[in-house]
This record gives sequence, structure tokens and C-alpha cells, in this order.
Amino acid sequence: MLDDKIKESLDQLINRTIISLHTIMFPLRIGKANFHIQNESDYALGLAHGMIIAGFVSDFNAYNNREPNEEEMVEMSTVIFKRTEEIREAIFKGE
Repeated sequence: MLDDKIKESLDQLINRTIISLHTIMFPLRIGKANFHIQNESDYALGLAHGMIIAGFVSDFNAYNNREPNEEEMVEMSTVIFKRTEEIREAIFKGE
């Protein structure tokens, strides 16, 4: 199970990602043809999830000196998916 410090770090990481989505959406709109992006919002959601997961694994490793195990990754994913609607809303506001 994730301890309180890691849970707080994950929540902060999700919050920072949500705040930065408006900045991410501008170049994404401009470069979407070059990257062959067909669905901008789906791409942005995947990008946001990837940013959060990468940040979580990095923070977890720095705090625990090991990679998260499968159970910890499932718990992290549960937290992300509970906040996915909030992330989607930020994407649509940034478009």
C-alpha cells in the first residue's frame, strides 16, 4: 500500500499536470499534423497519464530506493482513474 507521503506526492503531481495542461495543449494543436494525431483530446489524456505515471515512478523510486511493485502501481492507477474526469475537463478548457 502507498504511504501518506507518496499519496500526497501523487495528488500534487496530478494537480501540477492539470494546471500545466493549458500550456501543453497549444503546441499540441499546432504540431498535431506533424505527429499524425487524429484525436487531440485522447492524445492529451494519454500524455497527461504518461506524465503522471512517469513522475510517480520517479518520486516513488527517490523516496523508497526501489521501483513500485505491482500492487503499488495498481493503487496509483486507481488514484489516476478516479481523477480522470478532472483531467479531461482541464484538457477541454485548454483547447
